[in-house]
Amino acid sequence: MAKSSMPLVPKIVFGVVEPAMRVWAYISCLSDPTAFFAAQAPPFTASAVPPQALVPLLQLANVYLLLAALAVLCAFTSHRSIARWYLVAVALADYGHVWATYRGVGEQAFWNVSEWNDMLWGGVGVSAVLNVLRWLTVLGAFGRLRDPRTPGLKKSL
Repeated sequence: MAKSSMPLVPKIVFGVVEPAMRVWAYISCLSDPTAFFAAQAPPFTASAVPPQALVPLLQLANVYLLLAALAVLCAFTSHRSIARWYLVAVALADYGHVWATYRGVGEQAFWNVSEWNDMLWGGVGVSAVLNVLRWLTVLGAFGRLRDPRTPGLKKSL
């Protein structure tokens, strides 16, 4: 693997697994926008996506692809400050993502975990797990973020 400032576990999670999930979301959204749209707030079903919703939906798909690329770049960077601040920024964005899901599906559906579909599990469950892993990485639970560009010198943040 490329020299990275991240320890192995976070590098795999944030540099391989998470980008793969983002690419899958991108493909899912583009391949069937109506199903992707309807799955956002179950048990809603849609026969067609209005143009007013289709435009931001396809823009969201583009953002998924952008985030996948940024995750790979930031997980495999040799600059520990870039990796650290990327993790902090995305960890903070996770809270907005979960709140948006809560606001969109409503309190009753949000707290009724037994009725969640795969989209809610991804939007809330996976986001929460990744959020914890991000903060644990920043705090050094998997090992220190280091500067592999300086041999023999492992500075912590």
